[in-house]
Amino acid sequence: MTGLAAAATLVLTACGGVQEDTGAAGGSGESCQRSTEKVIGFDYPLTSLSVYGDLKRFAEKRAGERGYQVKYTADDQDLQKQIQNVQTWVTQKIPAIVSYPLEPASMEPLASQARSQCTVFVSYASPLKNQDAAVLFSGLESGKALGESAMKWIKDRGKPVKVLVLNNRDLAVGAQRDDGLKSVFPAGDADVEIVSTQKAGTRTDGEQITRTVLQAHPDLNMVLGYNDDVALGARQAFLNAGKKADDPNVFIGGQDGSKEGLTAVSEDGIYRVSVAVRIRDIGFAVTDVAADLLESKPNTGVNVPPVAIDAEHAELKDYMSDYS
Repeated sequence: MTGLAAAATLVLTACGGVQEDTGAAGGSGESCQRSTEKVIGFDYPLTSLSVYGDLKRFAEKRAGERGYQVKYTADDQDLQKQIQNVQTWVTQKIPAIVSYPLEPASMEPLASQARSQCTVFVSYASPLKNQDAAVLFSGLESGKALGESAMKWIKDRGKPVKVLVLNNRDLAVGAQRDDGLKSVFPAGDADVEIVSTQKAGTRTDGEQITRTVLQAHPDLNMVLGYNDDVALGARQAFLNAGKKADDPNVFIGGQDGSKEGLTAVSEDGIYRVSVAVRIRDIGFAVTDVAADLLESKPNTGVNVPPVAIDAEHAELKDYMSDYS
């Protein structure tokens, strides 16, 4: 993720270990008298994504263990609603805010205002200048992992492919994932033809766009999605077009490691990879980072690494067990 070097993090390794990483995140915490009220606001604007329910579940599980309450905004992926909702929390002086900014520059003034009154402000997905800590996962590395998995499949198969890329550069993480993908894919490979690159943010988008592209290019056989939702929509479009669920000549890949995405991967069919971040670790961190700071415990945040999970990956069952 762009700017990660500027954010102090605790790097969670793929096998669950924790490694401390030094570095100054900056902040006003040392001079603040934090609220003793155990309330954390989680501002997550992409509530239509399948991972949202599990993020809430894990955040609330940890909150219950630590005696905290988690509140939520209803931004509906609308920047103005997000700004209004976070402004309300800042005005109310909610003790801690964890925010996934749709537009980081627009969140900076609110984050600064919050911190000036000793509200803990934790950025999510995109680091901010005005933050006490960050909950991050590398979009750049995620996109690279998807591209590398796709290139390996192409080389192993040894035949030309036609590709649809579904991206979402309107989001900072989406742009980073797209940049990571472009850095390794198609890498000048003459057997790769990208027939279309389009924006998609939801499962419906993925299905509708893929259906249209399949009509124009019936031999389309690879779709690379910015998240699992759009990639699962693409998978449905292939099935609706009469493609077999285990067609050996089709590759669909997504990113996030959602329950639905990993389930599709486990079926060992055309949904071949989900570049997963551990949703459990992220959900726990939403509570733990904010709660630690409220309790004056040192915590500069976490950076959860992406792992390309396919049907043969040793950790597939472990990742899926989080959703049991």
